[in-house]
Amino acid sequence: MPDELPHRELPAELASEFGGDGTAWVPDDTDGRTLFDTPASEDGTVTVVFPQTRFAKWRSQALVRIDSREDGRAYLAQVVRGPYAAPVGLPASTPALVITQVEGSLFTPPYHGWASLEILGELRDSQTLVPLHRPRPNSGVRLLTPEETREALKCDGDLRLGKAVGYDDLLVGLRSDEKAHLPRHTLAVGTTGAGKSTFLAGWVAKLAAANVCVILIDVEGEYCTMHQPADSPRILPALAAHGLTPAGVPNTFLLVPTRATPSDPTHPRIRRFCLEFANTPPDIAAELLGGNEAQTDRFLAAYDAASELVTHLGLAANKDEHAAAVRNWDDQERGYPNLKLAHVLDVAEAVAALSSGDDTIAPHFLHADGFRDHLQPLLDKAGPLKKKLGHTASWRKTVRLIAGLYRTGLFDRTDTAADGRTIEQLDYAKMLAPGRVLIVDLAGVDSPAHRNLAISDLLRGVTAAQDELYEAAPPHAKPKTVVVIEEAHEFVSADRIAKMPALFGQISRIARRGRKRWLGLTFATQFPQHLPGELFTLCNNRILVRATSMETPVLAF
Repeated sequence: MPDELPHRELPAELASEFGGDGTAWVPDDTDGRTLFDTPASEDGTVTVVFPQTRFAKWRSQALVRIDSREDGRAYLAQVVRGPYAAPVGLPASTPALVITQVEGSLFTPPYHGWASLEILGELRDSQTLVPLHRPRPNSGVRLLTPEETREALKCDGDLRLGKAVGYDDLLVGLRSDEKAHLPRHTLAVGTTGAGKSTFLAGWVAKLAAANVCVILIDVEGEYCTMHQPADSPRILPALAAHGLTPAGVPNTFLLVPTRATPSDPTHPRIRRFCLEFANTPPDIAAELLGGNEAQTDRFLAAYDAASELVTHLGLAANKDEHAAAVRNWDDQERGYPNLKLAHVLDVAEAVAALSSGDDTIAPHFLHADGFRDHLQPLLDKAGPLKKKLGHTASWRKTVRLIAGLYRTGLFDRTDTAADGRTIEQLDYAKMLAPGRVLIVDLAGVDSPAHRNLAISDLLRGVTAAQDELYEAAPPHAKPKTVVVIEEAHEFVSADRIAKMPALFGQISRIARRGRKRWLGLTFATQFPQHLPGELFTLCNNRILVRATSMETPVLAF
């Protein structure tokens, strides 16, 4: 055997290939690599694979950075499927692998991990832009650290929502000083027993601590004890685990309708209130009364006749102010000036009596705050209505609808309640104060239609007051208000929205105006499938306490 082997120089083309491009080799410190696309690939998603040694670092919902070296682009992405484990070189359904698992073998074949990533945006100049390209195959993928995740999510707000999925120390919250957060409106959804009420109570407390005025419309009376600290043996350990101590919400007021029983009679600040019927637009009142077409026509006819009588008889305290209000009246925004519910009820009673063949109506059927002292003008106005819209049964049904609302005492009652408290009309501009929590206790109002009328009037009043306060405040001290509507599916439902265009028009106007004036709406429900799709478009923030298979298709709207 020769002492030395013969040497030959490599051809130039081979030497160039073996020599590479002159770049020094750098160890791969990435957490994974992107795969090639397949016919089953989808826009906006890529698949990443990673070695078994990196599997423990990957978690659901994690954020990653993808560096596409081939074209020099970088992307922000999120794990939307996985991480999953797959055996190396064999399909997971291979019989040999299945048998080892069934027989309880201690042998685990080598495997790698994979996950699906959704591309959130392209990273360029410290900004996240709309992605117009895809990462190239074999692009390096690196998991973001908690600090990088916090910066990417921009989730360090003072209105704490909880912790990010998969992170023990990454708090997520909205910012109370960002117009892009609170006034963008919120939909909070939770299944029965999922903790929606607990979340809302904490949400209200955080809003109040950030000097936001909160109006909480409570239809079940479950938030009326928010001024007391939590004492549940199930909640206290959870608070301690998060470093929190139980405390009641300060500066809460319990607003109770005229004759209703308070859900918490021991609350230190109970206020009795009534609403002003003249503030409710006629079309919204007609929709929420829930009559059929014939009854709605008769209600609106009685409304118009009563309005004319109020002006003709000069029943307003100040005739000049009344005349000016009538000239500027917008029936889409509010009701007829100085009109009371008793006025409309008396007109309907009079027409019903004439339709049944009577020549007059006994004074005891009329109301002191209505037209009892003006019987003849009332009959003169009712006569033409009887000829135009007869049918005694329809008028009687209309009277029952209006009388049912009148008996609730929700409107136009400024006297003393049975518990001795004075009933007052709401002064919205006065009650909207920073850090104040106003719990509107509607649990004592049995009819959903009557509750909805009250909610509609409250929304109108709060919106008008917020407009005034916002315009009067200096730029650096604009007032902030959030209205929370519990059981929102009872207020505005998908199966009734086509029959209530005026009501939803009011909600849409409030939502649009509120975005610019620091007035946010929070709709809470456990039945999102009953909400109209239009409501989802109004809410930019969606908080899901728990999503089930029944709710997921609706929430994906």
